[in-house]
Amino acid sequence: MTIRKIAAVAASAAALTALTACSATDDSTENAATATTSASTDAAATAPVTADVLQQQVTIFFDPAAPVEAKAAVLEHGSERTAVLEQFNGVLAGYPLTGTVGEVTPVDDDTVTASTQIAGPHGGAPMPLTFEQVDGRWIIAGDSICPILEMGHLPCN
Repeated sequence: MTIRKIAAVAASAAALTALTACSATDDSTENAATATTSASTDAAATAPVTADVLQQQVTIFFDPAAPVEAKAAVLEHGSERTAVLEQFNGVLAGYPLTGTVGEVTPVDDDTVTASTQIAGPHGGAPMPLTFEQVDGRWIIAGDSICPILEMGHLPCN
């Protein structure tokens, strides 16, 4: 969710709260406020994710200076992979990789794929990455991690 969308939803919610607080006990106003807040929240929740949002996760994943905890937070089942993420940081320190997110394609309500250009010192290659929405945040899907880790001769598990 972009900052503008969050701000718009927050502003709508604040305006509706003020409207409700200023009114008497008119049920129609309260019902309208509830309906509008629900509609705003639903619209924000179903808004398509952008490449910029996904890029933030990819940037953290490929940053050799990012703490393992930060990397784990952007990965599906990341907390189960802290040991290999520590090794991955070592690989990235000696062989830096970057990822650039391109076109985003929805798969379903909480899954997208993104064409991503993975580049290193000796060139690059496109690789589709899958992202899952979990608790309102987009994270890199576990299956997308394995090919990247294998590039560094690291185990996926």
